Amino acid sequence: MNATPPEIYTLEAEGGRLRFMPREAALPGELAVVHRMGDPALLQCAVLRRENAPGGVFRLEDESGPLFAAIAENNLAFALGMGFFGELTANARYGVDVFENMEEPDD
Repeated sequence: MNATPPEIYTLEAEGGRLRFMPREAALPGELAVVHRMGDPALLQCAVLRRENAPGGVFRLEDESGPLFAAIAENNLAFALGMGFFGELTANARYGVDVFENMEEPDD
């Protein structure tokens, strides 16, 4: 799974927050999907790792394909990325659910 998405960024941990820095090339080596977050029909984040190497890759995609990839070169940025992309995909699903159920009265 080495398909190159349209945009690639490096995730940098800075003061407990993430910074997205534009990047030219992807991480070298074979990547394997270890987790998927979100809804494949809406917004999904594939989490990829290299065997025996720090960091990983977050590939954000919707039903039309990859949107961008963010590469965490160390485990701190990877851990912060898990929280960031987990919240992003959960909020997207929650927002759609709220919008779809606006016509139903609250109990």
